[in-house]
This record gives sequence, C-alpha cells and structure tokens, in this order.
Amino acid sequence: MRFDDTFIDQVRNDISIVNLVSGYVRLQKKGKDYGALCPFHTEKTPSFTVSEAKQIFKCFGCGVGGDVFKFIMLMENLTFPESIHQLAENQGIPLPQSTKRSEAESVRRQRLLKILEIAAHFFSRRLEGKKDALAYLKARQITQETIHQFSIGYAPAGQHLLQELTSQGFDVEDVLACGLIKEGNSGGYYDNFRNRIMFPIHNLSGKTIAFGGRILGDGIPKYLNSPDTPLYSKSRNLYPLDLTRNEIRKRDFAIIVEGYFDCIIPFHFGIRNVVASLGTSLTENQVKVLGRYSRNVVTNYDPDSAGTAATLRSIDLFLEQGFRVNVLQLPTGEDPDVFLRKQGTEAYREKLKSSQSYLDFVLSQFMSQQRDAFSPKGKQEVVSHILPYLVKIPNPIERAEYVTRIASRLQLDESLILLEMRKMPSRKRETPRFDYSVPVEQGTPAENTLLVAMLEEKWAASTFEQLEPELFEGLRTEKIFQGIFQLKEQATEITTIHLRQQISEETDRHLIEEMALRSTDFPLSEEIIRSSVQALRRKRHERLSRQLQEEIKAEEKENSNSHRIDELLVKKETLRRKIEKEQEEALTSSRRLP
Repeated sequence: MRFDDTFIDQVRNDISIVNLVSGYVRLQKKGKDYGALCPFHTEKTPSFTVSEAKQIFKCFGCGVGGDVFKFIMLMENLTFPESIHQLAENQGIPLPQSTKRSEAESVRRQRLLKILEIAAHFFSRRLEGKKDALAYLKARQITQETIHQFSIGYAPAGQHLLQELTSQGFDVEDVLACGLIKEGNSGGYYDNFRNRIMFPIHNLSGKTIAFGGRILGDGIPKYLNSPDTPLYSKSRNLYPLDLTRNEIRKRDFAIIVEGYFDCIIPFHFGIRNVVASLGTSLTENQVKVLGRYSRNVVTNYDPDSAGTAATLRSIDLFLEQGFRVNVLQLPTGEDPDVFLRKQGTEAYREKLKSSQSYLDFVLSQFMSQQRDAFSPKGKQEVVSHILPYLVKIPNPIERAEYVTRIASRLQLDESLILLEMRKMPSRKRETPRFDYSVPVEQGTPAENTLLVAMLEEKWAASTFEQLEPELFEGLRTEKIFQGIFQLKEQATEITTIHLRQQISEETDRHLIEEMALRSTDFPLSEEIIRSSVQALRRKRHERLSRQLQEEIKAEEKENSNSHRIDELLVKKETLRRKIEKEQEEALTSSRRLP
C-alpha cells in the first residue's frame, strides 16, 4: 500500500498529536508543551515530551521520537502504511482509490478483521433467540444495555458459523487464521466455539480481533479463548481496555481481575477502571500496555490458592515496571463479580480504599506459610522471601518505614533486616525497549542555535538568508543543513517533520527532535543569530587557513622556487585579513549585546 506525500501531509495536518497521544498516555501541560511518563520504557521521572506546535513527540530518556505516524506505529505495532490507513480512517479522511488494494498483506488483514466483525454480529444475533443463554446472563445481573456495550453473544453448537462465513465467500484458510474453526482429526473443519456465551475482544480502535467463550451449562473447558492469530496476541492485550482506558487514566489507577465477568459486572456497577488478562497469567507486555495509562494498580484476583499465586506473580511484574501496587482481598469465596452483585458499588469502593500495600500482603502470605513464623528458622525464611520485594521500593524513606513495620511484625531488630538487605545484589536496571547506548552527539553552540532558529517559523526566513552550505562542511550538523538547503530547493516548508523525513541518519533525526523541543534553551534574536553565523564563518576560515598552510609546506618540500607557493601565500594573507575583520565585527556585535 503506497500513499503519495500530499495525502500523507493531509492526514498528518488533520490530526493533533496531543489529542492522539493523550488517548494512550496521561499528559500534563509543561510550559508550551506536554509531558508524561514514557510509554516505551520504564521510568519514574517524566522525560516524554509532546509538542503541539512542532507536531512531534520525543522521549529524552530512551530517545524514541517522531510524528503521529511513528507514535501510532509503536503503540499499535503497525507498519507505516497501516498507520496512515488507521489514522485516515479514524479522521474520516477518504483513502485514495489507487491505494486501497495495492498491498496483499494489508488487504488480508482487512479481510480477517471483516471475518471477525461478521462473527461478532453472528454471535450477537444468535443470543437474541437463545432463551437459556439470556436467562443465564439475567441471573448474573447482565442487562441488555451491558450486553450491547460488550457485544456479548452466543455461539451455537455445530458448524453454523463456518457455514455462515463460507456462504459469504470467505476462504476456510482465512477463517482458520482467525481462530474461529479447527481442523478435525479425520479432515474437515468445525466451529471452535460451540454452545458458549461469547465475549468479543477488541483492539484499542474498537475492532474485534478475538473472542473468549464460557460454556453454557456443564463442559470442559469452562472458558475457551482464541489462539494467537495474525491480529491477536494474548500476551499483549487486556480486556476490555478499549472501554476502560479513559477511566483508568482519569482515576490514575487500574483494578486488575481474572475473568470476563469480573470486568463486566464492575463496569455495570459503575467501576470502570478495570481490566483482565484474557485467560493467561499476566505478562510483562500486558503490564507495559497498562503502564501507558497509569502506574498505579490494585490487584483483585480470586481469594483462592490460584488467585493468591497469580497475585504474587503479578506483583513481581508490576514492581519491575515501576508500578505502585496494592492488593484487594475480598471475603473467601467471593470474586468481584459475586461481591458486587451481593454488596453493591459503595461496599466495593470501601474495600478498594482499605486495600493493603503489596508488602503487607506478601508478608502475611510468607508468615502464613511457616509452621512457626516466630521461630528463628521461621523468621529467617520470611525475611529471605520478603527481601526481594523490599529492595524494589525506590524511595528510601518509604523503604525504611517498611523495614520498621516488618521488624515489628516479626519481633526482630531492624538492623538485622538492614544487614541482610546490604547482602542483596544490586538491582540491574531494565534495558530500554530502544537501545540508545551511544548518546546523541551535539553540535557546537553556534550550530545548535542556527538549527533551532531554522525550526522556528519566526526566525527561519531571516536566518536562511545568512547561511551558506560551506559554513557547515566538516561539522556535526553538515548533513542536517544539507537537508535544509535541499528542502529550500524543493520549495518545501522547513518544519521539524519535513526535515526528519529528509534525513536518513537516525542520530541526526534525534538531534533535530532534541533541538526542536529544547528551543527555550536557546533564546533567539537577530544579534544572536548573526553572531552564530559569524562564529561558523570564522571557524570555516580558520579551517581554510590551516589547509593553505599544509599546502604551502607540501610545496616547499617539493620545490622551494615554485610560483605555486607565492599564490598560496597571497591567498593565506587575504584570508588572514578576512579573519581579522570578522573578529573586529564579532567584538563590535558583542559590545552591542545586552
């Protein structure tokens, strides 16, 4: 799929990067720009910046940056053409006819999405006439409004879905790729989901990408989920994040639960900052996805042994990604679904308020596992288990407070716990998703000033009039300014985005982004710009002077009577006078500066 530059610019110009990013990341106003914790690596101090004026984003921690297309590509794992297609579709911008079916992979992706969309409608229609399925949902206090909000459906027994899809002309191979059917042992295919209440799983754009199904009545397995497909990865999705992400961002914490009903019932009761991990143990990727919206989480798994084990596993993952973690334990035998239907919203909110910190939870768990937690051996075991959690607390004051609390619970001297902590190996820092181990090399102050000026609409035209390509020969920003001169030749507006596109070197792109977003560090005026140009001109003349001297030495070695030496000496003297004149002008300019 190929799009021309005019269409790409149309899509880019129609989209506010702040509005786009704020759909994924909690942004806060920071001067004229916006800041946030970076969604692409773990950090505790915000280093992620979004500029509405420049229409770019940049993380000064891991180095990743770009425009609206780059952002959506990274967040949604899309190709560049797919990012253009999605953003255009979201904005209601008609796609050029010549590009709609030009790439087989993209066409197939759309075909698979269509199959899943038809499947969701099929399940929804079948639920309408299935009395026992509707009665089951009603008994769990699922209303028609909630059925509609979550697109809940019913998969009949037999091969009805396969027949429906093939009758509409879809290939069996594509239906199989969607995870909707399976191949039988004796050949042929059958529906994967049969006699099940169906829960469509959506991507963040609201498109159906997979399903989960609960058996109606008795049967094994109780819950069945779509396999991984070209559109769906269990380890990278959370249910139903498309519906709950805004509330998570608004409340700045998420409640993580186990199952579909544990999400749907709270949502119905007004608790809408909740997600589940889609029939699999919580994964690092799911934690990273959740971290785009908040770094605070309350785990509310079932209060059985499996739920306790899941809580302990999730705590480790959340702490590794810099989350603050609390644990909510409901009365024995009650998950969020049952508790809310019995006790209601306010009772659940009160339980949330009294949720315990993860350290209190793990301490209680480890103490309960000991035959005698207060025996020397019991204390030793508990401390050895709790230490890995304790050392992950980044704040030293908070860490010291927990040392005191743990020592009190175990009837131990605090110094013994501190001694054991010092024996622990130092924590390795997480490797960022993007490896920028080599810092971005900066230009000279004069180069940086002129680059910032060229990226500021107010100063670009007057600055360009004073520039010559030769000024940047051999300098850090040579290729960047070559790009600026090329844009001028093409009569293309010089913007951060256009300049990034013109430059192929990634380190040069990083420098462009950095200067664009650090413009406040470079106060601009006519005198400052003129002085920067003069500084580069002096440097160029000094380089030329050194080159001439080297040529003179070479000539003297070969032929001391050479007329060439006289010519070079004249050039050097002319250049010396130029340098002296420039120095005088620079001195005069500096005296005029405030």
